[in-house]
Amino acid sequence: ASADRRGAVLTAVVLALLVVFSGRLLQLQAVDSRELAAVALAGRTTTVPLPASRGDITAADGSVLAASVERRDVVVDQTLVEDPAATAAAIVPLVEGADPAAVQEALTGDRRWAVVVKGVTPAEWRAVDALDLTGVYAEQASLRTYPSGNVAGNLIGWVGRDGEARAGLEITQDEVLTGTPGSETFEQGAKGQRIPMGEASRVAPVPGHDVHLTIDRDLQWYAQRAIAAQVEVMRAEWGAVTVTDPRTGELLALAESGTVDPNDPGASAVEERGNRSLQQVIEPGSTAKVVTAAAALEEGLVTPTTAFRIPDRYTAPNGQTFRDSSPHPEQKLTFAGVLASSSNTGTVMVGERLSRQQRYDYLRAFGLGEESALGFPGESAGILQGPDDWDGRKQYTVLFGQGFAATMLQSAQVFATIANGGVRMPTHAIAGTTAPDGTFTPADPGEGVRVVSETTADQVLSMLEGAVGEGGTGGNAAVPGFRVAGKTGTAQAAGENGYADRQYTSSFIGMAPAEDPELVVSVVVQRPQEAYYGGTVAAPVFSDVMSYALAQRGVAPTGTEPDLVPLTWE
Repeated sequence: ASADRRGAVLTAVVLALLVVFSGRLLQLQAVDSRELAAVALAGRTTTVPLPASRGDITAADGSVLAASVERRDVVVDQTLVEDPAATAAAIVPLVEGADPAAVQEALTGDRRWAVVVKGVTPAEWRAVDALDLTGVYAEQASLRTYPSGNVAGNLIGWVGRDGEARAGLEITQDEVLTGTPGSETFEQGAKGQRIPMGEASRVAPVPGHDVHLTIDRDLQWYAQRAIAAQVEVMRAEWGAVTVTDPRTGELLALAESGTVDPNDPGASAVEERGNRSLQQVIEPGSTAKVVTAAAALEEGLVTPTTAFRIPDRYTAPNGQTFRDSSPHPEQKLTFAGVLASSSNTGTVMVGERLSRQQRYDYLRAFGLGEESALGFPGESAGILQGPDDWDGRKQYTVLFGQGFAATMLQSAQVFATIANGGVRMPTHAIAGTTAPDGTFTPADPGEGVRVVSETTADQVLSMLEGAVGEGGTGGNAAVPGFRVAGKTGTAQAAGENGYADRQYTSSFIGMAPAEDPELVVSVVVQRPQEAYYGGTVAAPVFSDVMSYALAQRGVAPTGTEPDLVPLTWE
């Protein structure tokens, strides 16, 4: 009886276990099968990002200044690498520049993901992939390249190795250039290999827009070479050249003597990686006399032929004394002659007829004291105090370009306004953008603002033409076959405690052809050691760059003679 009871109990237990197991099996296969399959699939699937291609930056002629090329990042699941040393020895010979020690270190450990080598070419990855190394695979990447080297490097800027924009237009246009990343999800085996015919899905990345500039690549290259040569000859600290179209506000060149190569920005000194034409402020010196001339003419205080007796020293009503650059006997000059000879005393004698507020208002109207429309990172607005902050001397020095500071582009805009009949156009470097589908969208150039009347602009332009002719200070800026209008500038350079001893900023800004200006070229050479007058140091560079630009653009030589205002009177 006892044996029968034990058999019955054992049978009951077995039957109970069978019922439990059958129920659990039914639950797994019928009730929870989808959930468990999903969990299993999740354990086998991985998702990798698909970076979007960054848009190109192109010059006005369509040549590429910045582009992204296809690359791969070699990565590894360290837990699947059985022999890191042997694996590294297999990879290194196939990847140019790979560091054997760094590769082996990246392959060693227990991390499920680590970068072995970044930025390998597709051909290099195909060679590595052919080895069928366990745990080693690749992720899509890209490399930013600059095919034209340092041409416009200080304007374009660059992208870091992490893909982040670091400087220049790469920053200001980052939202436009950056696309939308995609992703890819797929099943992988225990050794990290992709399972053929397994579950897979893909969200395609959307490339960024291309950005087209107004910059003329060949002109930019030529201007860079010209200013670099003059800086070397003059043993100067630095130099820069800008070229603009005054009718549209298009920036055609923004050149510097020391230009960074975006492919290797670390090779340039820190001070060479920015853009001095937009970020460095300098006292414009005599080029700012154009503002005083335009204001006095616009207010009806003088005409180009108004006669003056100009001493080499002049004492203003408040007792402040000013002098010309060199001693001279009293001169009988017209107002045109005052501008052509760049007389400080004559400029003060004319400018003192303007109120303090008028002097300030015209400086602001010409764009001084405010950033340009470029929106360049780190761009300076210049230094221009209000008239209430001017002391007894500064109220006069602002008339001839000292006591305030401007960027080189701001000073060039003054002349562009005169060249455009008194209308100041916003300076811009972006011509438009192209979407991934090929649709081109032109940039909004902005609206022009009238600063002075067309009559005043024409009078100033004629006076500036006299400044380049016989009797003017800008003779070295002449361009054979063309009428040129422009102005020299020689300002004391700033030092630690006021003006630096025997240190100068030399400049020349001008336009051509004077009868119908198509181009404005501005040249600045900072702290030259061999000479310092703007007519000697900067004007020859203007002549060189303007000659090249006119010929390149097919501008016909001037066919008329200028009707110049007399510079002297009897």
